[in-house]
Amino acid sequence: MRINVTSVDYAPPELDGQTPFQLELLKKIAGSDRPEYWIAVAAPPLRWRREGQEVVVTHVVVAARWLGAQIAPGMSQLPINIAYVTDISLLEDSFLDVKKSVYVAIGIADEF
Repeated sequence: MRINVTSVDYAPPELDGQTPFQLELLKKIAGSDRPEYWIAVAAPPLRWRREGQEVVVTHVVVAARWLGAQIAPGMSQLPINIAYVTDISLLEDSFLDVKKSVYVAIGIADEF
């Protein structure tokens, strides 16, 4: 499934200029606080200024902002949490290790 992030809030300034952007959901992964996070690939990759350096972000972790809501086919204007993957080994994990990502924004997303 692909989603389109149409707007962001509480985001790094450079993310505003890259919005809207698309994410392709790759894998559902459970976390310590909920069973449904998604690892997604950003197409094209996102740019991020981290500690004064520009970093290319290829993968993100997303989840519905509110417990009980779901990232699912047909979703429209769903608030989501967005985190950048900082350790690519997360793609092989079966449980979300939050130390391998950095929370960056709240987004609004639609199925694409």
